[in-house]
Amino acid sequence: MPKQVQLSDEAYATLSALKKPTESFSDAVRRLAAAGKDLNALRELGPRLPGWDDAAMHRKGAEADRKALERLIGGRRTRRHRG
Repeated sequence: MPKQVQLSDEAYATLSALKKPTESFSDAVRRLAAAGKDLNALRELGPRLPGWDDAAMHRKGAEADRKALERLIGGRRTRRHRG
């Protein structure tokens, strides 16, 4: 379900400049958040939202990364090198 987000004019201009021509604003936020794996960069786009939980967002991102990696390797187990 879509949510409304309020941005300052400066934050909107920043996000608009970072958005690729073929991207929606939602796609741009997802790409920017995933690219750096650090949502701290998004803090400069505007004031913090009430109830925002950085740790929870990082956990969700780590879980998404783990699932994506599992899909990429197709469930294959890697051999560990014994030294």
